[in-house]
Amino acid sequence: MSKLDGVFDDQGRVFRPPRRWLLREFLSIVTPHGPPVAPVRVDPARGETVLVVPPFLTADILMAPFRGALASCGHRVEGWGLGPNYGPTPRILAGLRRKLAAMADRRGGPVTLIGVSLGGLLARDVAHERPDHVRQVITIASPFRLPTATNIAPLFHLVAHRYAEGFDFRRVGRPLPMPSLAIYSREDGIVSWESCVSDEPLGENAEVRGKHMVICQYPEVIRVVSARLAAPPV
Repeated sequence: MSKLDGVFDDQGRVFRPPRRWLLREFLSIVTPHGPPVAPVRVDPARGETVLVVPPFLTADILMAPFRGALASCGHRVEGWGLGPNYGPTPRILAGLRRKLAAMADRRGGPVTLIGVSLGGLLARDVAHERPDHVRQVITIASPFRLPTATNIAPLFHLVAHRYAEGFDFRRVGRPLPMPSLAIYSREDGIVSWESCVSDEPLGENAEVRGKHMVICQYPEVIRVVSARLAAPPV
């Protein structure tokens, strides 16, 4: 039995981004990401403590501009410090739990988790595991409703042998016990946008325009996230 059983749709029931959209994804790296949009700023004294979990095969350094944008809005923002995100390996799962616990201890209360793409699945998993440490979860282009469809499934199969035995991918799609916001784009050329939306009781959705590979560089995404962070706790 594969560790990825049930993760990917192989029956054609889920929308799969056209393969030609992969070219748009690569072109998005060198094209403008939309006009400037003013983010929502807060007094740093009441800013959120935020942990950002990066996308698949991405490390903190590539997420630095996104974290910096949120920090400039008055929030205390940290990366996970675990190197590239290969998925739910034993080291990554244990390290993410330690990082979350340490941040919650320093804050003296729960923190906001932001997960991008695969990072959103790990954020939701740890939120189920440690709900007392999490105020809310924000996912960005994260296909947590499984099965999903993606144009890069072979890459996941290449690293799946690293994944923790018994990791339950189904849990990431179960309703969270805290508020959540799912940000998605119908222009996503990597994963099915339909897998990135929430229908859970405490969940909300926000649609944006943008490509998957650079989703956190779009001013509109930063505005939506900053507005959510500035909102009063539910």
